[in-house]
Amino acid sequence: MSEQPDTTQVAPIKTPDATLPKPKISFSTVTFSNGDVLTFEDDEIVVFVGPNNAGKSAALRELEQFVARSVAQKVITAVGLRREGTQKELLDYLAKNALTMGQAGQHHYAGMGYSIHHSHLHYFDQPEDRHPVAPFFCTRLSTEARLTGSNPANAIALFAEPPSHPIHMLLMDNVLAAKMSRLFRHAFGTDLIPFRAGGGSFPLYVGEKPTISPGEDELSRSFIDKLRAKGVPLQEQGDGMRSFASVLLYVLASDHHSIQFLDEPEAFLHPPQARLMGEFIASERKSKSQLFIATHSTDILDGLISGGAEKVRIIRIQRDGAVNRVKELSKDKTAAIVNDTLARYSRVFEGIFYQHVVICEADADCLFYSSILNTKTISGDRRADVLFIHTAGKHRMAQLAETLRQLDVPTSVIADIDLLNEESTSKKLFETMGGDWSDASANFKAIKKAVEERRPPLKAEQVAGMLREKLEGIGGTVEFPKNVERDIKAIFKTLSPWDEVKRAGRSALPAGQAVKHFDELTAKAAAIGLWIVPVGELEGFCRSIEGGHGPGFVAKVLEERSLETDPELKDAREFVAKLWERARPNISEAEEQPAEMHSPTERASA
Repeated sequence: MSEQPDTTQVAPIKTPDATLPKPKISFSTVTFSNGDVLTFEDDEIVVFVGPNNAGKSAALRELEQFVARSVAQKVITAVGLRREGTQKELLDYLAKNALTMGQAGQHHYAGMGYSIHHSHLHYFDQPEDRHPVAPFFCTRLSTEARLTGSNPANAIALFAEPPSHPIHMLLMDNVLAAKMSRLFRHAFGTDLIPFRAGGGSFPLYVGEKPTISPGEDELSRSFIDKLRAKGVPLQEQGDGMRSFASVLLYVLASDHHSIQFLDEPEAFLHPPQARLMGEFIASERKSKSQLFIATHSTDILDGLISGGAEKVRIIRIQRDGAVNRVKELSKDKTAAIVNDTLARYSRVFEGIFYQHVVICEADADCLFYSSILNTKTISGDRRADVLFIHTAGKHRMAQLAETLRQLDVPTSVIADIDLLNEESTSKKLFETMGGDWSDASANFKAIKKAVEERRPPLKAEQVAGMLREKLEGIGGTVEFPKNVERDIKAIFKTLSPWDEVKRAGRSALPAGQAVKHFDELTAKAAAIGLWIVPVGELEGFCRSIEGGHGPGFVAKVLEERSLETDPELKDAREFVAKLWERARPNISEAEEQPAEMHSPTERASA
């Protein structure tokens, strides 16, 4: 039998034709395991956030699987897919833009991350099974591939073999290589250069790119010698540089994917580089594509919002046993936070990665209450997964609480007793926390009336007279007497009848009905997670500490007292214990257990 001639043909990659329509697949709806359904546009950055073991990374893996086959998964039970284009348009696009291999009539169309046989193009039209063509439409960079993704690419015949690594794209596209180097320099202060004379592999070099002299190009011996002398192979650099380069490579070199999945892009990065990474991802990604990201990093989130706030959707996943539920922060709310400097830098975004958030008025309050909470007496041997954030005053508490609650973050608020001096502030906070103000209004009015009838606020003339009395006889060039300074400060602390209540708390209220109304109101408030300090303010929990307020007071308490056993701190321990007792049921048992306590199947869904 005579030997048959080899009729295999390889057609070089053509010059891309940007006029051809590029077929797309994108998600229109996603249904989570508790029945929640989210709807998506085809040009969005979807950011999955939430505590550990919530199902963020699992959601990415399962979405990728849904692009190939429509089979219910654990976190995601169903999806709706949006298809743009026809099988004929897909064939035309591949015939013009992909590398064509194989015998006539039996072609494979190959490119970055995909190889599609001519006979498999009909899978594009299949409603349930699209696995042969799925790699053309989506790609996922896993956490495991973060360090290896920028390792040297295997040698191929450029423009004659399909690229199998993003570095191949840099070698074929000088504009893309220049952009990659510019972004890398912005983050690390040095260039990232493709080594074009690699032989068996194509590495990336880190360093100052040598100037190309007249008569030289990047394959010239003189240029290669200079590059080797000045640069260091990327694979010999730190994990941060390698991870940063891997993410950029996969985001920038994805020229045909309409869906990308990126798991924990912050891995191995310092906060400044993580923020830049988020910004670059948002601003440099391919247009008209969906990007799904799972992250634990507020720096990534902040960078994403800075680079493309109008496209970013923040979705918090929370797991209750085997069920995953989701809540989304609206784009309007996200934009409001971006435009509000105090809200943006109040750590409110950090709260979405915790099991519970407690909002306080000041930083000193956060330190004191968190220290009490994390004693063994209250939270046991395991540190509570709780974030304390402050709002620099009570008037912004409702705003931050609303943001966190909109994302389904269990939230508590601790407010000083003088919150009850302002009806509008109290009402807004009470309603934001889920309460019905009509149920608390009568208590509030009775307390306020009793306090202000007991001693009306001092008039300006009265205050001026008290100051004149203290200043009588003071003059000359000597130092102002410290005792007079203290007396004057004390006057300003008594201008309002609420000043006394704030110093003494519940005990300063008129006996009888006012105390009864206070107890009823605080019970109603505690039921919705709003905790009014019964001793008035922070310092009321340890009155024997003298000469300290705010940070100074807390520093003395932490240095001089035992948080676990000091009898004077008993009220503080009981107050925080009640808060924690009510907060704990909002933390699912699955979230509260450390990851190693879950079964292998449960760990896989984390």
